Amino acid sequence: METKKTETDLLAPLEIWEVLLDNSSIKFHKPLVLVPQYIPHDPDEPSEKEYLEIVRPELNIDVYADNRDDLLEFVHSEIRFIWRHFVQADESKLNRDTKAIRQTYIGLAEVVDG
Repeated sequence: METKKTETDLLAPLEIWEVLLDNSSIKFHKPLVLVPQYIPHDPDEPSEKEYLEIVRPELNIDVYADNRDDLLEFVHSEIRFIWRHFVQADESKLNRDTKAIRQTYIGLAEVVDG
């Protein structure tokens, strides 16, 4: 029974309301809900260890980790990267795919100072 509870906890959805960005915050209008899944091993170094993964192509998020804390940290890091390089970028320098990702984030969140 204990294993099932632990597995349920590991695979529980992550709700992200805010991501720190320098001296401001990226605030989501509604929580960004991301559902972890198991992957059989680290794609770069196969082993017996299982990893958690979150893949959301429309948000350009594809991260994995061996625990929820690291997974959440990696998601936050990806969101910060995307915000800086796609959302805050000069739109004329973006391609069709990155423009679509930019528009998705603009619809989901805004930057709030302080």
